This record gives sequence, C-alpha cells and structure tokens, in this order.
Amino acid sequence: MAAAKIFIFLGLCLAAGRLAAEDFAARAEAILSTGPFAGAQLSVVFASAENGAVVYARNPDLPLVPASTAKLASSAAALTRLTPDFRFNTTFLMPKAGRGRKKISALVWRGTGDPSISGRGRGSLNEIFEIWADSLAALGVTAVKSLVLDGRYFDGPAVHPTWPAEELSYWYQAETSAIAFNDNCVDLEFQPAAKAGRRPKIVLTPDFGYLKVKNKAVTGPAGSAFTLDFSRAPGTNTVTFTGSIPAGRSRKDYVSVHDPARFAAEAFWRVLRKKGVEVSKVVPWEKAALKEEDLVPAFAWSSEPLAKLVQVVNTNSQNLYAEHILKALGKEGAGSGSFAGGVGLVYNFLGLARLGAEQFRLVDGSGLSEENRFTAAGLVKILLHMQGTPLFPVYYESLAPAKDRMKGDPVLAAGMRLKRGTVGPARNLAGYLHSASGKLYAFAVLVNAEGLNRPAVDDGIDELCLAAARQFP
Repeated sequence: MAAAKIFIFLGLCLAAGRLAAEDFAARAEAILSTGPFAGAQLSVVFASAENGAVVYARNPDLPLVPASTAKLASSAAALTRLTPDFRFNTTFLMPKAGRGRKKISALVWRGTGDPSISGRGRGSLNEIFEIWADSLAALGVTAVKSLVLDGRYFDGPAVHPTWPAEELSYWYQAETSAIAFNDNCVDLEFQPAAKAGRRPKIVLTPDFGYLKVKNKAVTGPAGSAFTLDFSRAPGTNTVTFTGSIPAGRSRKDYVSVHDPARFAAEAFWRVLRKKGVEVSKVVPWEKAALKEEDLVPAFAWSSEPLAKLVQVVNTNSQNLYAEHILKALGKEGAGSGSFAGGVGLVYNFLGLARLGAEQFRLVDGSGLSEENRFTAAGLVKILLHMQGTPLFPVYYESLAPAKDRMKGDPVLAAGMRLKRGTVGPARNLAGYLHSASGKLYAFAVLVNAEGLNRPAVDDGIDELCLAAARQFP
C-alpha cells in the first residue's frame, strides 16, 4: 500500500513537471515570436543540469554569431588544459657580467602575456612597476644601458584579421602582446569646456606623450547629444577626437595603443627613473644581440592564478584577457602562441565536451569576430560539461551575477550566473539559473539580426529566464 502511494506521488510530480514545461513552452513562444524578436534569427535551449534533459528548445542547432558568449568555450578550455592554478610569469634577466654592479648593459623584460599588469584591483596604476623597480634597486643597480623587450612568447598577428578594421581604436580591440600594460590602452576622460563651442579637455592616463592627440571635438549646449568619438590612425599612436560633448557632462573611455610592449616599457622607464635607476634606451630582443647563455635571472613576477583571471574574462567580458589566455593556451599546449594555436586547443576541448563540428566555429578567444558561430545546443553542452567536472565552482563563479538584469525579482536573479554577448548583429545571453525549487539549469539564448533594439531584446530575454526560473521544476 505504501509503495503504491509513493508511486502515485512520483507520478503526480512528473505530471506537474510536464505541465510546468508545457506552460513555459507556451510562454517562450509568445515572447520569442513578437516584439524585438520578430524577424530575428533565434537559437534557444534550456536544459536540466541534473540529467541534461532539454526542457525547451527553439532552433537549437542553428549556428549564429555568439559574440562574447564564445568566451564560455575559451575560458572553459583554458581552465581544463592550463588548470585554475596557471599563472603568467614575467622574468627579468641581466648579463652574468653585471652581477653585483651598479651599471649593467642590459635588463631583459621577458613577457608571457600577463594581461593583469595594470591598476585593476591595486592601489595605483604603477603599483606593479614600483615593486619591480624596488626589486632592481635592491640589487644595487642604478643604471641600465638597454631595457630589452622579449615578447617572443606570443606569435602574430597582434589583432585578428577578421576584427572590424574601423574599430581598432577601441579598448575591446586592443593589440595582443606578450608584454602588456593597462589593458594595452590609455584611459580617457572627456571634460566639456565652460562654454559651448569650445574644445573639451581630454585627459589621458597615463600621460607621458605616447599618444599624439588631435582634438577637433567641441562642447555642445547642455542637454545636447553626446557624439564625441575618436580614431587612432592604423599603425600609429595619433588619435583624432571629433564630435560633441554636452556642457556639464563628463565621460570616460579608453583608446588602444599601437606597439603596446613599447608603451609598457616607456611607462616602466619613468617609474625606474623616479626610483633612481636610469635607463638609456629601449630595444626589442631581436636587435639586442644578446645570447641566452650569457643571461641570469634578476627578479620575477607571477600573475594571480587563472581562476581569478577568468573572472575578468567572463564577468567584465575583457577581450584582451580572453585573447592573451587563448594565446597562452596555444603556447603551452601546442607550442604556438597564436590565435590559431589557441583555437586548436579550444577545438580539442569542445570535442571532449561532445560538441559536433556543426555546432561551432571559432577563430578567436573573445568572440569579437563575426566569423565565429555557435548553436545554442553547443553552448549548453559546454555549460553542462563544466557542471559535471571539479572545475565547476571556479567556472560558475567566473560568470557575472545578474545584478542589473532580471529586474523585479532579486531572489530568482540571485540564482543566476550569466555571460552576455554583443557584437554587430548579435545580442545574446547564456549561463546558469536555479529554479524556485533550487534545481540548476543551463541555457543559451542567441538573437541575431541587423538593427536590433538591444534594450528590448534584453528585457525579453530576462522575461524568458525569469519565467523559466519560476516554472521549471
């Protein structure tokens, strides 16, 4: 008799689950067939993390532009192959003959692509440089003839050839470099003039003359449109500012630099000078005429572990971090610190996660290229695969909390971890959500179309995710 009651109870639970799924399917179809989604290409999957069962799908195998949801693949591959404890190591070397001397002929800066040499999470922009300068001064060095930049760990090109050529000035397309600093960008602050028609002030950080500024922008009337923009001439560090900034309204931005290794060196040079160490010149390794056997370590630096760095990749969606991790993956796993080398290792991981060749195409690590493709089914396979590994806590926490998404239901929003994706015609969201009962689900919603109403698409996707959290078992 007791067994029969248990059987009836389980049957009722399964029936309730089916009804909830059916209700959600009807709600999803209503959301995705109207408003900002009308006419758009869609690929959508919601699946249980408990058993992989698909609860809802719409065009699950349609390959679309993933934008930054592609970082779900590259970061997962890096955590799997490199491990969460992997660190980028920067080494400084000096000639053996210089040991114990105040003046040395060369100091070699050997980079491996550490993207975190910046003020992010630190007391100042130059904090790491100051530590390095103190390390050199502690050796008794007061003069360096040549600061030698060894960036051979990475292979070219510095930017992927399929990235939009007209957007190379912006932070999200910064050049990759084995020696990096401040996300390979100069911080910008636009300050309007006191009167309309006058030039706004453009404040650079750091500002030591690396950029040449051509200020053609103007201050507009209060309340006018913000149209101020900038462009860096290809292969140069000349930046032209145009457009208008309304009076009484400042704004911040970032401009990428050309030859970021030289940019980093000149910034470090100035810190060394303040610490009493003079540098005569900066030269690349290829022109330094140094022999490896003549060098010895002077001091070294290690980044935070990869577990921390992928948080910047997936929460901040920082493209430079993603691409540097991709190139390091290629270097460590295949001996090629290139886009192609890293992508090859990501492909290996996607095979491990049981994705079919028809479910993806990748050319970079950040998702910036519009040549990338993913199906929602493929992205969900990655999320489900990672949920079944010991890496899941690190991977899950690397994704962004809902925060400014899922308005009106902070309780359900707290059970979500998200990865957004926006580029050109794409406005996407993928990640994990917990239902009201506490069960975990993986999902991907890919929306591709020209001229998308992005805020409206976001609202629709949020409504869809909240409905899933409320209605799924």
